[in-house]
Amino acid sequence: MRRSVLAAAAALLSLQAGAALIPSGTTATVRINDFARGHAVADVSVDSNGNIGVGQLRGTFNGASFLTYCTDLFQSFSWGQSYTYTLVDNGAATGFTLRQADLLGKLYTAAGGDAASTDDSVAFQLAVWEVMADTAPSSVQSGNFRVLSGTTAAQRNRADSWLGAVLDPGAARSFDARRLVSSVAQDFVVFTALPPSAGSPVPEPGGPALLVLALAALAAVRRRA
Repeated sequence: MRRSVLAAAAALLSLQAGAALIPSGTTATVRINDFARGHAVADVSVDSNGNIGVGQLRGTFNGASFLTYCTDLFQSFSWGQSYTYTLVDNGAATGFTLRQADLLGKLYTAAGGDAASTDDSVAFQLAVWEVMADTAPSSVQSGNFRVLSGTTAAQRNRADSWLGAVLDPGAARSFDARRLVSSVAQDFVVFTALPPSAGSPVPEPGGPALLVLALAALAAVRRRA
């Protein structure tokens, strides 16, 4: 979307394993600057929303770079403006429902972490909206949330393929999802890597995660010294 205020809300914090270092109740300054991997413009509907940008977003979390995706179709934020957020536990009044958190964690696992291309970026965004806005998530092309026009067939089908994997009773979940809440702007989601179990490897953390983990390790060494 090429406008100063997004007509959709929330995002995906791309700290991966490093996000485990962030406790609930933490406050953070968040700013969204631009799209990270290109985007598509789609006409989407949950009570007649209209055209909106679809794709991965780039911003900062307490000054550190991170990548985001919208999860709410009704709130807004301004490009380049800083907002204060609080990380909220699932099941709390302003947090994700336990069902939403479970599906989002499985979705991030199924997609293999952050998007590697525009098609992945657009497909993941559509799938997140489906989880958050549809009363019975299954397809981005039908139901309460749906794409009326825009995006490619490949992008929509990829989103539906991930949703099918997520809704399988045996779907793996290597990440937990919690919500970053603002009183004046869009909300965000933080994914925390769960402890690995036998046969369920956790995807390798990206650059921002490695930075956070390296800093944590350095701090631990200094404490022991």
